[in-house]
Order: sequence, then C-alpha cells, then structure tokens
Amino acid sequence: MKLGDRDIRGLLVDLDGVLYVDRQPLPGAAAKVAALKASGLPHCYVTNTTTRPVATLAAELHELGFAIDAQAILSAPMAARNYLRQRGSPCCLLVLNETVKADFGEFRESGTDAQAVVIGDIGEAWTYGLLNQVFRLVMNGAELIALHRNRYWQADGGLKLDIGAFVAGLEYATGRTATIIGKPRREFFEAALQQIGVAAGEAAMIGDDIESDVKGAQAMGILGVLVRTGKYREAQLLRSGLTPDLVLDSFADLPVGA
Repeated sequence: MKLGDRDIRGLLVDLDGVLYVDRQPLPGAAAKVAALKASGLPHCYVTNTTTRPVATLAAELHELGFAIDAQAILSAPMAARNYLRQRGSPCCLLVLNETVKADFGEFRESGTDAQAVVIGDIGEAWTYGLLNQVFRLVMNGAELIALHRNRYWQADGGLKLDIGAFVAGLEYATGRTATIIGKPRREFFEAALQQIGVAAGEAAMIGDDIESDVKGAQAMGILGVLVRTGKYREAQLLRSGLTPDLVLDSFADLPVGA
C-alpha cells in the first residue's frame, strides 16, 4: 500500500477517536476495518485505553460491528503487566479501573508499602486523598508508572480531561519522572512492530493524537498519519509545532480495499 511517498507493508491503528467516539462507530470505519482484514496487510490495533481488559474491548468492538479479535490488539495495560514482570513483580498500588485490576491479580497490592504505583483512567474516582496517598508512596521511593500521559480524549459531550494532568501534577510535586508505558513509549511501538513482523520504515501509524500517535511513531521512523476525527483539533495541531507525514479526513479514507 502506498501512503504519501512511502510503500507501507504494515499498519498500526489507534482505536478510540479513529474507529469510534464514545463507543459510537465513525462513518465508514467498520467497512474499512473489514477491507483491511481482507487485504492481508499485517496490522494491529494499538490503544492507550485503560478502562477495559482487551477481551472486553474486543467484545465491545464486535458489538459495534468491527471485525477485530483480541489477538490483534495491543493495549497499555498489557504492556504494563509485562513491564512489571520484567521489574521482578513488585508490590503495587493499582490506581486502575476495577475491571482492569483483574488483569493484575498476580501482583501483591498495598496502599502503604508499594514499590510501584500504576496509574490508569479511573474517571471521577480521583480524590485529594488518593492523590496524597500516591504522592507519599512516590516520595518514599515507589516508582511512578503511568499507562499513558494523554492530555484529553473525545467523548460524546466534548473533550474530557485525561490522566496526563494527574501524572504531570504528581511529577511536579514529587520531583520524579513517571515511567510511561503506552504510546508514545518506544518499547510500546517496538512491541507492536514485532507483533505484525514489519520494520519501522515500512509501517504507518494511524491516530488522532498528534503527540502520542504521530510524534511517537515518527520518533521510531514510522510514518505518522493523523486523522481529523476524535480529539483532533486544528488549533492544537498548529500549537504543537509538529507535522504529520500525512493527514486524512478519517480512517475510512485509508486507501485499502478501494
């Protein structure tokens, strides 16, 4: 497949904001997913979504009409679990959605002597008390681990604050830099490329986030394609000072199955 001036042999595709918004499919996205699958082009779906396990996410995608299996999805929680195993399975405080916590059952959890604090999206469950608990643990030496550092995301009612603001605040207060697990972490993109068996220079990343998706991909030598859906805002693109390799109106415009 040709994108811009580059021959592409594999695709990495974001989910939220690219295929759907607030669990509502975007026009033409389901048909394009089916066309991509039928084309045989190696691809996987890479997501910073931290509110559902991959099996649940795949089931929801099928309900929305997307022919995407769990094996084709690489999520930030999956990468975090692997990271913790590589770190010797430390005792953790899991600041995660309850359904996602189930995927971390192998790790001992403590709110007082944790060696690592893992932060994901917990919506309106954030409180000053919880922030203070995390602050104290990190000040006492716990590693601050964030499943991603996204600034905001697109919901049906408009933009919503994401966990990046809480992560930045904790970094400022503790003087510690968080370990970011999902996009734009280099190791996350490396794992995705390994999953599809394609070199960085032959891959493209399709996303709605100019920083996590496009900038992260470009830093790896992956073609960064921005779509004008989801959290995309022209003003934010201009403020970022970043230049996508290609901009599409939507995922439906991807030249697969055309």
